[in-house]
Amino acid sequence: GVKRLALISGRTIDNPRLLGEAIAAGCSVIYLEKPGATTVAELETMKKQAADANVEICMGYNKNVCKYVRNAREFAASTEGSHVTFVSNNTYENNASSL
Repeated sequence: GVKRLALISGRTIDNPRLLGEAIAAGCSVIYLEKPGATTVAELETMKKQAADANVEICMGYNKNVCKYVRNAREFAASTEGSHVTFVSNNTYENNASSL
């Protein structure tokens, strides 16, 4: 079958929803940029959600210097029929209440 990897690098407050969407989309591995969620309780819920779906979570630092992103790009470039898509969603106002 098709293997899917997601890299979540968005606003921390959006990460629980994005993780759920990645799991629903069939991702088997998810790279989650730190800090992952705004509370420990959210992280625990996300951990359970991933475990229940048999999804591996990797957590790390900035996507721009992450070896997983580099490896995904290199794999896609060397494997016929594969691709990497980066989606950015910064549809919020640049003010304190949106951050």
